[in-house]
Amino acid sequence: MKNRALLLLIICFVVAVAAGLPAQTIDHDGLRVTAMPDLAPKSYFGYALCRVLVTNSANRERDVRLFMRAPRSELEEVSRAFKIAAGEVREESLLIPIMEFYAMSLRVEVDGVLLNEQSLHRDFRSYRNYYNRKQALVDSRISRTEFDAAFTGAGSGNVHNLEINQFEGSLAQLYQNWLGYSQFNLLVFYAGSINSMPDGVRRAIFDYVRAGGSLLTIGAIELPEDFVKKPRTGADIALNLTVFEGGFGKVVSGEDTLLKDMSGAPGNLLPDYLCDMFSDAEFRGESPLRFKYDETETLSTRWLMVIVYIFAFLIGPVNVFVLHRLGRKILVFLTIPVASAICCLFIYGYYLVFESATLRVKRQAVTLLDERFNRAITFANYAVFSSSSRSDGLRFDNQTEVFPYGGYSRRQTDGGRFISLDEDQHLSIGWIKPKVQRTLHLRAVQTRRERVSLTWQNGELQLLNGLGTDIESIRLMTRDGSLFAGKSIKAGRQSNLERVVRPTKVGTQTPADIASAIWFRELSNLENSPDRYLQPGCYVANITDSPFLAQALDSRAEKEETSFVIGILKEDVQP
Repeated sequence: MKNRALLLLIICFVVAVAAGLPAQTIDHDGLRVTAMPDLAPKSYFGYALCRVLVTNSANRERDVRLFMRAPRSELEEVSRAFKIAAGEVREESLLIPIMEFYAMSLRVEVDGVLLNEQSLHRDFRSYRNYYNRKQALVDSRISRTEFDAAFTGAGSGNVHNLEINQFEGSLAQLYQNWLGYSQFNLLVFYAGSINSMPDGVRRAIFDYVRAGGSLLTIGAIELPEDFVKKPRTGADIALNLTVFEGGFGKVVSGEDTLLKDMSGAPGNLLPDYLCDMFSDAEFRGESPLRFKYDETETLSTRWLMVIVYIFAFLIGPVNVFVLHRLGRKILVFLTIPVASAICCLFIYGYYLVFESATLRVKRQAVTLLDERFNRAITFANYAVFSSSSRSDGLRFDNQTEVFPYGGYSRRQTDGGRFISLDEDQHLSIGWIKPKVQRTLHLRAVQTRRERVSLTWQNGELQLLNGLGTDIESIRLMTRDGSLFAGKSIKAGRQSNLERVVRPTKVGTQTPADIASAIWFRELSNLENSPDRYLQPGCYVANITDSPFLAQALDSRAEKEETSFVIGILKEDVQP
């Protein structure tokens, strides 16, 4: 009897636990939606992804909409609508920038019908934890004991304040979009694990590195062609590390015994190769591109009050005095409403002409344009101020990280924002509000075909500007180390470059150095000392209007911009 009661108790417990677990699959009329394993958001920058696997077993095309809602949060809704063909299986995801966002679950609509009482990814919560430790995504083959001994114990990592995160799925289920790794300061994987990853996952990890990320490999791996080996420093030699730079980031390769070496002696310090850009205090407060008061002042309150006082004087004493002299005081019941209507129309007309048309944009950007592989990696600060709401919002592709500035102070006053992922990242409702400054930090990895073309004619080096915008100034080093300069080259035009005869050394700064510092603090150096960033076969161009991450509203706005392109030539020409 006791055994039967105990068995019944165990069954009840198992049922209760199972009932409390989040649903992993939704089945509806031949359509199956299955939740995929994801990483919890723990950082204050980057993205969290909520992914599902959608299988359409029906014999017709279906309209599917995935969405998460978080009323009274900074970010109120993220959604994606798509069509899935008969018999198709596809992975879909919601890209969620880490900010205040608490959703009860991911909901599904099929052919316009909401599937009630069925949901996935329950109790999704993200917020900016500025006080959390730095985050590392670590190979599941590395135990917590090994990680703690090497990174948080007597070994090197104690100074880096790292917290371990491990993916619960298989290597094949890792993210194929670099945004899935964007919240991490460091990725740590065995070489064998990286070699076993699908091509799409490896590409995403290398794009994460190019966007300023850091990858530590235990064992050597084969790297893409654009990654360049750097000379070893004393800190690298101690742990027998090899450092490669690609884009704005670094790959650090160690021996198979790296973890043991790091945990073996207190002096074996891992050099600080973490992706640490967002740790700066500037990313926890307001943007460096804040608008000044006189830039956002539109309709002057002082002049509005003057107009009101003048109206009151005219409609009051002056109106009564004139009607009294005319002996038509009864007309006061007509003149006051008419004068009030005229005054209101005047103020409203003034608003339409001047106030509602106010649109200002500020932008800082630096783009690493690798013409060899048609790849552009862009860091940008973007600020927009509008005197009226604009439902068209802002649009970015799905390879762009959006980081809203503002910190904790705006959480309770700047909510109600929507993101639609139907075609791209459409920051729609609530992102451009009347008289609210919207300031964003952007990181993007894009396929682009902008380039400059070089030819020799009559002993002169000519440059064809194919960057899609005017070049204010350019410094270019050919592969033989010769230095050339040019100015004021219109988009699509050709111009001769002047040879710089003074001796110039190869630049000592690399794009990875720009990311290691606060990149927008380096803009003055790019303008005043561009030669510091020149390598053979490269150029630094100061451009007037960056075509990278451009917005449709930019053409209608009063714009202030500082943008640079660090270009790697596809090919060189000889005289």
